[in-house]
Formats: sequence, C-alpha cells, structure tokens
Amino acid sequence: MLKLKHLLRLFLILTFFTAAYPSFAQNIEEDTSTQKSSLNAPSKRKKNKVVKKKRRRRRRRCSSYTSFRYKRMKRRWQKIPKIPAPKWRAGYRDLTIYSVNLGERIRVFPFLPNGTLDPVALEEISNIMRDKNTHTTTPVHPRLVKLLYKLVSRVKARQVTLISGFRDPGDNPNESHHSNGSAIDFMIPGVRLPRVAKLARRYGHVGIGYYPSSGFVHMDVRDKVSFFWADRSGPGKGSCLRQIMRKAGYKFDRKWHPKYDEPVVKRNRKGKICGALKEPLPPKSASKLEGSAKNIASSKAS
Repeated sequence: MLKLKHLLRLFLILTFFTAAYPSFAQNIEEDTSTQKSSLNAPSKRKKNKVVKKKRRRRRRRCSSYTSFRYKRMKRRWQKIPKIPAPKWRAGYRDLTIYSVNLGERIRVFPFLPNGTLDPVALEEISNIMRDKNTHTTTPVHPRLVKLLYKLVSRVKARQVTLISGFRDPGDNPNESHHSNGSAIDFMIPGVRLPRVAKLARRYGHVGIGYYPSSGFVHMDVRDKVSFFWADRSGPGKGSCLRQIMRKAGYKFDRKWHPKYDEPVVKRNRKGKICGALKEPLPPKSASKLEGSAKNIASSKAS
C-alpha cells in the first residue's frame, strides 16, 4: 500500500509540472524579450536627463588653500598692538593706520574742531594708501575716511591694519575701485572679520567683500546700489566671488542719508565734550593791572 501511495504522488507531481511548465516558460521568454528591447531603445526620460546634464555649467573649483606662513601672518595681524590709547580733540578721536606692505604707521586727527575733514590728514592717509610697487598716490575719497572713522569709533579700536589701498591701474584704468582711491582692504586687530563686515554693510551705497581665507574685509564707496559678496579663495588663487544679502543691500540704501556719514561729537558721562579745547582766559582790564602794580610797589617800599 505504501508503494502505491508513493507512485500516485509522483504521478500527480509529474502531471502538474508537465501541464504548468509550458506557460511558465513562455512568461520567462516574454520578460527577457522586453528587457532586451528596453536596453536597445532608451526611454524619453533618459534622453531628457542627458540633455539637462549637457546644459549644466561646471562650477569653478574654489581653492581656499593658505600656507602656514600666511596663517601665521594673519594671527600676527589680529594681535592688538602695544600703542597708546586714542586721544580726543574737540569731541573727535584720532585715527591710527598701519600699512602691512609698507611697514609704516600714522596717527592723525581726521576732523577739525568744527567737524570738517582736515586736508593735511587726508594727504597723510592718501600717502600711506599708496601703491606698494610704484609708490604712486591718489587723493582718497572723503566719504571712505568718514566711514572708516565711524567703524573704528564703533568698535573702539586702537588701530586699522591696511592690507591694500590704492592700486596703480596701468593699462587697465577701469580695473576696480582701488584705482580711484575709493576702496580699502583692511582688518581691525582684536575684532572678528564677520563683525566688521556686518557693521560696514549698514552704511548704505557701499561695496563690502568678506575674505575669510585671505583675512581681510574690502570696503568701497559707490553711488550705485550696494553690493555684498564673500570670497573664500586663498591668497593668490582664482576668485570665487559669490553675492550675498542682496535684499539687505536695497534696504540699507533706502535708509541712507548723507547726514548719517557725519561723525558724532563724543561726550563723557557728565555731558562734557571729550578733549574739549580750553578757551583762552579773557584779558584783564587796564584798571586792574594798575591796581596790581600799585600793590606790588607798596609791598616793596614797606
């Protein structure tokens, strides 16, 4: 009985597979044929993807490499110099500028007691901002000096470290704002670059560039719309300029007014002007002088 049962089971299994195998084989053949056709004829989506890849522009590789020597120099720039504290004259402080390329330092009062710019001080600032190679100078823009003074007074800095000022254009007269004395590359010792750039952007109608790898902030004055950018390229590398905060530039330009560029007279807690000039004493009258002379003569006679 057991042998008959086994034989019946085998017979049923064989009959099932013989009946089902042809349809199963046909399905496999259909699947393989569709796969081959799909490989030979690419779909429309794949074609569109290929076209999109061709239209894409390759991004320029930005090299932010800085040598160990340059990093050490940047750390040296950030050290607060051991110079005297700023002095005040008629409510206006002095301005100390140190040129990295020239190794010179000046200390001037940019404003006269009446609040106007001192032409002698402007000449000294123009001289220290001269081209490092040709040593040619150009008059510095007055508004640039005003904004630099406001920025230094705001952060209570002792010195401005000048990286680059005037650049002799040579054969390219429209190279940049550096060629007409309306731009400066600088940093302030003891103050982080992001804070310097943030404060400078609020002045309106300015161009502010943030260079974290090179270690300075660019500032220029312009009549057009403000332009802010960041450039993470290293010193001597290709530019990787990227515009930032476009809407903020329009906002600051709308709020700008020429009176906001003028300096504010500094007063102490008692309300007195810092560094106020002492007024000369009024001259004594002739009668008082005669009386004092008589008193001296009588004292000698006695």
